[in-house]
Amino acid sequence: MKCALRVPSWLATGAACALVGVSALVGVVAADQSAEAAQIDAVTGAKITNTSTPAGPNYVYDNFKLELTFDTSGKTVAENDTLNIQLPSELRTRSASFDVTDTESGDVALRCTVPAGEGPEVTCVFTDFMATHVNARGNIVLVADSVKATTSEVLHATINHSVDIPMTLDHGSIVKDTRGFAPETAYKYGWQLHDGHPERFTWEVYIPERNIGENTIMINDTFDSSYGGYRLFNDESSENAWQRTHLMKWNSLEDFKADPSHERPAETVSVGGAINGGIFQMTDTENGFRVSFPNTHGDAYYLLKYYTVLNVPANAKVGSTFTNTAVVNGQKAEKTIAIKTAGWGDLDADQKTTPTPEPTPSTTTPEPTPSTTTPEPEPTPSTTTPEPTPSTTEPEPVPSSSTPEPEPTVSTTSPAPASSTSASVPPQKVLARTGSDAALIGLSVLLLGISGAALIARREQ
Repeated sequence: MKCALRVPSWLATGAACALVGVSALVGVVAADQSAEAAQIDAVTGAKITNTSTPAGPNYVYDNFKLELTFDTSGKTVAENDTLNIQLPSELRTRSASFDVTDTESGDVALRCTVPAGEGPEVTCVFTDFMATHVNARGNIVLVADSVKATTSEVLHATINHSVDIPMTLDHGSIVKDTRGFAPETAYKYGWQLHDGHPERFTWEVYIPERNIGENTIMINDTFDSSYGGYRLFNDESSENAWQRTHLMKWNSLEDFKADPSHERPAETVSVGGAINGGIFQMTDTENGFRVSFPNTHGDAYYLLKYYTVLNVPANAKVGSTFTNTAVVNGQKAEKTIAIKTAGWGDLDADQKTTPTPEPTPSTTTPEPTPSTTTPEPEPTPSTTTPEPTPSTTEPEPVPSSSTPEPEPTVSTTSPAPASSTSASVPPQKVLARTGSDAALIGLSVLLLGISGAALIARREQ
């Protein structure tokens, strides 16, 4: 029995073709995978404005608006390419998302995502709008508030992790407010929570004792029922303990003014706790709650702080508004919280122009001619002349020798069907299939060769 088999040359050739086809197919896949999204450095400038105290000074917890200009002129931008904006650590945002749209068509050119937190990275992703447009020029506007004092009047944003964009503050650096807001009548304040929960709100009721003559301070708080309404948020978990309802007391109006961040009260009392020789009581009502505690008839200042959550969290959409009304011993105080976006933007762009290719024989159909539109070619003199009358001097012509069949020419025959078919197939598809088809043919040949070799081997055993 022979141990070695002779492999025919055609089998080796088939195996080689299969390997070539596989290599080509791998090359196509590798080319597809290499097309990754790029970071586009297109920001040309930035400006920051204080919207809380436009005339200055800049205080901690003031609201700021950042306007970034960008221009992609001369740059190649594709769908899924990104523009990343790292905000300064001194600024804080709420979680949100928004679109940058074309001013003319309203089409979305970028989709931006803003995470909640301090110094977050905003990510804007280009859409398929860039497949039909070039030279996009526009603005991206971001809304944030300050969370810390600064020693400089310049803040820095970072674009795509490498490009520094300085922003100069008007009216100097950010400073702490040493004289806080302290109204001398009942006042209501509130805002949307910053910790990534847009469905929650913080509410405050300012209560100056000096203008209340009754022995008991009474607060009737009414909730808004719009957009499904909201309810108290008194989560008992340790994670959210700071969001439970509580009452803070400062011994005088001046003490309250001297603590603008409300971090140093003389007393902090939870519901049911003792205060002024009595109890801080809170009871639910049909559309809110009622609070009561003893009045010392002095100059104390109180701040009632509590949190609510929407009954339908999905209604925390841009434009939705929620109102809260508190009546403190006859003094009415009201505050409306509007759900605002963390940013917006728009741009102008030029439409891409696609040049029209010059017609070629393989892609254009020539104007019809009589030779191609007439079912049969126009008779020639040899076919239109009547059959010759037999002559006595010349023999009768034989068709095969005296009147041969005319050879077909390009002008009288239609192109071969195979030629027109191959010209109509897009070149991209042919190129994309070349590697895989060769691989399949090669593998088939290889399998057939192996089967033949095995058969030869069996016959030689």
